[in-house]
Amino acid sequence: MPNFCAAPNCTRKSTQSDLAFFRFPRDPARCQKWVENCRRADLEDKTPDQLNKHYRLCAKHFETSMICRTSPYRTVLRDNAIPTIFDLTSHLNNPHSRHRKRIKELSEDEIRTLKQKKSK
Repeated sequence: MPNFCAAPNCTRKSTQSDLAFFRFPRDPARCQKWVENCRRADLEDKTPDQLNKHYRLCAKHFETSMICRTSPYRTVLRDNAIPTIFDLTSHLNNPHSRHRKRIKELSEDEIRTLKQKKSK
């Protein structure tokens, strides 16, 4: 069964490439930081054990310095790895993207800024 990336606006799955997927950590404090960075409200009420068992993030959401490549057979994260790379704006540009809970309400100024950046 393939793993799907839990990051908003990410459609990667493990059957598409050799990209590594990582389970959410069981450590409550670190797990909470992963959930906060993902900005998925539907994950906030889940326990670290539930997240670890059912959700994954692909390697594209981690700085390369957070990934250890000491083994040619296995890719692992550093003990303090936190995902920091997320596309939190593509849902604004694509009205047909997968519908998940709203990440954040944008102010009119933020929307105007994003539209100006897009039109440049």
